[in-house]
Amino acid sequence: MNIVGKGFLLLLGCVTLASAGMTLWLWPRLAGRGPRPLAGRIGLLLGTQLSLAATFLFTINALGGFYTSWAQLFGDSSAQYNLNNAGAAGAAAHDTQQLTVASDGHGRLVGVRSGVAAQVAVFTPAGYASPTSPPPSASPPSSPSPPSSASPPSATRYFPVEIVDLTGHSAGLSTSGPLPNFQQIATGYHLIVAVVTAPAVIPGVNVPAGTQGELFWSQDLRAALIAHYRVDTSPADWGVAGVAQSGGAAINLAVQDSTSYGLAAAVGNWTSALPQDSWPGIDKYLAAVPTPAVRLLYDPTAPDIPSKLRLTEGTLQVATQSGLTLTSALDWLGASIRANAGVVA
Repeated sequence: MNIVGKGFLLLLGCVTLASAGMTLWLWPRLAGRGPRPLAGRIGLLLGTQLSLAATFLFTINALGGFYTSWAQLFGDSSAQYNLNNAGAAGAAAHDTQQLTVASDGHGRLVGVRSGVAAQVAVFTPAGYASPTSPPPSASPPSSPSPPSSASPPSATRYFPVEIVDLTGHSAGLSTSGPLPNFQQIATGYHLIVAVVTAPAVIPGVNVPAGTQGELFWSQDLRAALIAHYRVDTSPADWGVAGVAQSGGAAINLAVQDSTSYGLAAAVGNWTSALPQDSWPGIDKYLAAVPTPAVRLLYDPTAPDIPSKLRLTEGTLQVATQSGLTLTSALDWLGASIRANAGVVA
C-alpha cells in the first residue's frame, strides 16, 4: 500500500476511530482493580494514542512528501552510489548519447536521470546548418541580440527553443485541429522546435513514487538538446506548450521549475490531469515559494483553474485566450520569447 496514498490514510483514520470507539465501549468493563483491568486500560489508551499519532504523522508526511515509499522510511532503499567526475566534456558526451537523431530530425530520447523514454522530432530554422554538437569551447551568449525577421540564421548563433508536448496524443490531435507547421514556426521565429511524443502523458512534475516528469523535461531533454544543437540556455528563451493534460503538464513545469522554462501555453481542457500529475498542486506550491518569473497563456474555459493563476501577480504574467489552438499557442511563444523581441513570423 502506498505510504502517501489516500487509501492508506483513510485506513489509518478508520483504525483510529475504531480504537476510540473500542476504548469507550470497554472502559466500564475494565474499571475494576487488579493487574488485568489495569493492563487492559493501559492497552486501550496506548492503542488509541498510537493510532491517532500515526494518522497525524502519516498525513503530515503525505502533505510534505518527506518519505514517498516504505523502503525509504525504513532505510531499505539503496544508498550506495558510485560517483565519477568526468568533467564538462564528459558530461556533454554523456548527454549527447541520450538522444539519437536521424538526418530528418526524428529521433528517440531515453532519459538517463528520469528513466523516461520518448520520441523527439527537432525542427531547425532554414539555414541553420548546425554541426552534430557545438565545440566544447563554445558557450551561448547570456543576452542574445534580438533577431531580425529578415536576416538568415548564422552558423555561430544560439537559438531559443519551443518544446511541443504531444505526449499521450495521437498524430491527428483532433482536440485542437490539425498539427501546426512546425518547420514554418521554426523558420519564421528563428528558433528550434522540439516535438515530443509518447504513448502516455509525461507529467511536468516528479510524481512521488511515480513518473519523474520534471527530471525528464528540465534535465534530460534540455541537456540532450543543448548537447546536440546551438541553443540559448536562458529560461526566458525556453517555452513549452501542450494540449489538454499535456498543457497542464506544461503549466506545472514552468511554474514549478522557472529556472528551466520561462514560458508555457496550455490548449483546451488543461486542468483535467490526475492530482498526482500536478503534485503538490499549483496553489499549494505557489503559497510556499516566491512568485516565479514566468509567462503563461491558457484557455480560460477549462474548469477548476488554480486560483493563483487567474490573475497576473508580480513576476507571474498570465494571459488567457478562449478557443486557443496549438498553432496560436506556438505563435504566442515565438513572439514572447525574450530573444525574439520585435520578430514577426
